[in-house]
Amino acid sequence: MAVIFIAAGAGLALGFVLGLALCWADGRRLRRRVKELRAELAGQGLQKPETMKRVVWACVVNGFAWVWCSYILAALDKPQIAEELSKVALAEIVVPVAVYALKSGVENLSKNNHWPDRDGGEGETQENQEPPEGGAAG
Repeated sequence: MAVIFIAAGAGLALGFVLGLALCWADGRRLRRRVKELRAELAGQGLQKPETMKRVVWACVVNGFAWVWCSYILAALDKPQIAEELSKVALAEIVVPVAVYALKSGVENLSKNNHWPDRDGGEGETQENQEPPEGGAAG
């Protein structure tokens, strides 16, 4: 009887050690692959999502969960709580999206406009550029 317990314990310990070793090896392989993929994305000019986008998505998902909870409360005959929760949830969904849209609009205007005070690059106007050599004298 003791031999069975020893064999079971040894099998359990071996399985535990083997599982940890495989998890560790797989984790290393996945971290290496993530580094490779990030390097590829950086080479293509792609970036990870901005932190603000992550925050907005978290708020939107949280708001939708609150809306569904308010439906459940309404079904459980708790209309007062459901109504208050719905108001808060809709504000939780609408406000972050509106703020993010405003922020994105300002960023796009800033990036894509040719501001007169920018030095060189695409923002340089015709008046600031030097005339080509050999052109008509004026």
